[in-house]
Amino acid sequence: MNSQEKVKESTNVNLLMEASSMKGTGIAQLYPGRKFFGFFCSYWPEELVLAAGMEPIRIFPPAGNATPAELPAFCCSLARSSLSMARQGHLKDLAGVGLAHTCDTMQCLGGIWGEIPGQGGVLTMVPPVMLKASGAVRYYREEILVLARKLGDLSGVYPGNGEISRAVKLSERIRLLAAELDEIRELLPSNTVSAIFRAGQLMPRDHYAQSLEAALPELREMASPFKGGRQPVLVSSAILESDGLFEMIEELGGRVVADDTCTGYRHYSGVSGSVEDDPLDAIVRRYIEMTPCPCRNRGLDERVQYLEKLVRTRKTKGAILVIRKYCDPHAWDAVPVAHRLRTCGMKVLVLELEGSEVGGQERTRLQAFLESL
Repeated sequence: MNSQEKVKESTNVNLLMEASSMKGTGIAQLYPGRKFFGFFCSYWPEELVLAAGMEPIRIFPPAGNATPAELPAFCCSLARSSLSMARQGHLKDLAGVGLAHTCDTMQCLGGIWGEIPGQGGVLTMVPPVMLKASGAVRYYREEILVLARKLGDLSGVYPGNGEISRAVKLSERIRLLAAELDEIRELLPSNTVSAIFRAGQLMPRDHYAQSLEAALPELREMASPFKGGRQPVLVSSAILESDGLFEMIEELGGRVVADDTCTGYRHYSGVSGSVEDDPLDAIVRRYIEMTPCPCRNRGLDERVQYLEKLVRTRKTKGAILVIRKYCDPHAWDAVPVAHRLRTCGMKVLVLELEGSEVGGQERTRLQAFLESL
């Protein structure tokens, strides 16, 4: 029995796989009595949503290329399709949505979203762009305090130290479980791992922690060294709301052994540390110190140094840098990252996608790239 067949045999793994495919508020219907709050970015502090008595749920649009009139065609498909989904009423059950400033498109989306009839509240925050700048920690803490009050206004539950501490501890438990999964990812189908990570951004967090903890022994049982000359690769990307790319890499003889995606392991990176003194400080510290994405900066070389270390540690043979069309931060980031990795002797494929789905053209390029390894 191969790994894919073993996945189908596992009840706990299947539960996570099914949850990962939910879009809109479909998953909210499975948990009546829970209040869900939507978010777009990994820099949105989920702990505060939990502490305010709500469940954070990442907004993943369906496949397609919607073009709502409020946004120009040169905005990314994530913004356009999410707005279209809201316009059609698929997100009306959310208590609200939160946007952490990542780019001009998402900032504009926040302003437009608030004008949609029947939607919940729209909350925005601006995490520090220069994470090591003087005053960044103090500024971010003030943003967190303001956000906690706004979330309390939405839910009627104003987070205190007790609620925040419990939320931080639950989030930390999930990150430790995610780290265990990431350690064995080279022994599992790439699409299985990506789906399980995505499920953790959709399910109620206590249910996800229980399900992942129960699934890990089964995942270790089904883990097996890949055979037949599979090529180990890194995938770096923004949001990937489906597993099409990972499935295609597997079909063509690759294996994603290192993941730097907004919806993959990078979402769970970083640790909170002790919450005994001040749980707000634990939240600030985690988001300041988590693995930086192209929208944040901790120094000109820190991100490329991190990726260089990652490909060496995981012994990858190639790197696939995915750029979502019209995503400026990741497009700018791909230039120095590709140059640095190539300088280190790594083969690099820069792949532009309109959405997260892959087709014939991408298959041809991926096949040629993997064969070159």
